[in-house]
Amino acid sequence: MILIGAILITIVAFFVNRYWAPILAGKVRSTVIDATDSLYSADFTDADLHVVQGKLVIHNLTIQPNIAVYNRRIKMGIAPNNLYKLQVKRIVLKHIHPLKIYYEHKLDIGQIILSVPKLQVTYRRVSNKDTTATDRLTAWQRIQPLLKSIHIKQVMLNDVDFTYKDHSGNNLQVSALKEVNLTGNDLIIDSLTQHDKSRFYYFKDLQIELNNVDQPLGKDSLYRLKLKQLNYSTLTSKLKAYQVAIKPSADSVFIKRGIRTQYHFDTDTFEVENFNLKRFNKFREIHATHVFINRGNFLVSANQSNPTLGKGNRIFTFPNAAIQRLKNDLKLDTIELQNINITYKGYGRKSHKQGSVAFNGTDGHIINVTNNVQALKKNDSMHIEVISRVMDMGPMHASINFNLTDSARSYSYKGVVGYMELDRFNKATMPFALLKITSGRMDQMDFDIKGNQNVSTGKVKILYHDLKVHLLKMDTVADAYKHRTLLSIMANALIVKRHNPDFFGAVPRTIDVRYVRQPDTPFFKAVWKTIAQGIKASAGYDAATEKHIKDMITQRRIDKKKRQDKREERQLRRENRRRLKR
Repeated sequence: MILIGAILITIVAFFVNRYWAPILAGKVRSTVIDATDSLYSADFTDADLHVVQGKLVIHNLTIQPNIAVYNRRIKMGIAPNNLYKLQVKRIVLKHIHPLKIYYEHKLDIGQIILSVPKLQVTYRRVSNKDTTATDRLTAWQRIQPLLKSIHIKQVMLNDVDFTYKDHSGNNLQVSALKEVNLTGNDLIIDSLTQHDKSRFYYFKDLQIELNNVDQPLGKDSLYRLKLKQLNYSTLTSKLKAYQVAIKPSADSVFIKRGIRTQYHFDTDTFEVENFNLKRFNKFREIHATHVFINRGNFLVSANQSNPTLGKGNRIFTFPNAAIQRLKNDLKLDTIELQNINITYKGYGRKSHKQGSVAFNGTDGHIINVTNNVQALKKNDSMHIEVISRVMDMGPMHASINFNLTDSARSYSYKGVVGYMELDRFNKATMPFALLKITSGRMDQMDFDIKGNQNVSTGKVKILYHDLKVHLLKMDTVADAYKHRTLLSIMANALIVKRHNPDFFGAVPRTIDVRYVRQPDTPFFKAVWKTIAQGIKASAGYDAATEKHIKDMITQRRIDKKKRQDKREERQLRRENRRRLKR
């Protein structure tokens, strides 16, 4: 009986496979055409139905767009911004119910697995809004003459060979990814889900996984995006990435292009909540409620290039200007920062050595990061609140505001820095100002600055004691700092104010600062120069004193040259007298 039963099942399976497979193949072709309103077609070389296993295997499946239909839709104003092409060598449909298709007209599949899939997405901005109109048929309405419903529990695409072609810019940009995994869960197309906006293209959940990404940010970009892994779920709208970095090219490339400032960013964990993938996919809009950045580094650095290089207006380095320059529609409600090291590095024009200002272990939040027109009408200010350690020592709390619509790129910042040893600033003062702090302790510094792309004004108050400095110059032969002993003695004795307040009970000095920005000065350098102006003036080295010292140095050079000339003249006269005696 068992043998007879097995023979009967085999015979039934053979006939079902021979006669039902073409029927199923026809259903696949017609369903794709009807569901996409003829925009896509499907074809394959062969299909095998295994009735006993409840499995359908399709070989060499290709789903591709109909360009003629697409062009007609462009003229009608209803073309999508994305076109897809899918090629699969082998697609396995498990737990299918062929009798359900034939008698109930319902396509019910447990799992679809695609082997060695190649997915190509082409983006061209042909519409700025959804092309779905109320008078157009839904996918379910199009398939209704053939099928009452489609239900697929799971679709798996592993190790997708993914190619993305972006025609939105002046030049075609092509990105290629190899380690992409896509899993779609609970796809239902029926009368109930046809208008269900909670579903992502009829999937209850679409999970995306990217691994080992290393891509340039654009065709001619100076930066590359690297990340170890990225996960996203349309059900939770949460994106999470690990070991993310935006890395610049070599200094030589920036110098060759005449760019003096470069940026570097890396973080262990990068999370985005309520990221709207559908809006990004259609219109390149980056909208989210919260972004979390945990443990990372943000570095702004200037290369040691020709001083005449990049002399144009570097207003694009201002955060509020940079946001407005973005091509994407951006709207981030809040960015949370945790344990981020922020560093500015540059080169002194006289020392030709690199200096730095660092804010270590920064925690805080940034509110209203946007260039979205409607969002800016409600709130045109970006607010930043941070706590940090200046030069990895002085505790700092600061508030920063940027006007996102003002053409003058207005901003303001204020804060307080606690106790720190002043020689910590030598990493900045030695290369930038040829000044070495040999002793001194700061009890507190307060600053309150308002500025724009042209000028910064405000107040700086620094409370300190026991300040001593060395003035430096460069030894061009040894390429090292050289102590200017006499000038340092004069400076400490006559210029430098060792304490603020000068004595116990005295009123501390508060310095009014005014820094006029040169067009080629980047934002972070303008901030540093404004604060540094207050620090120097508080120590007695204000603008008038600085001019006086420079005049003294110039005069010393002139006097030294005169003495040298006189020595040479005397030496020449002695030599002439010797010749005459001979």
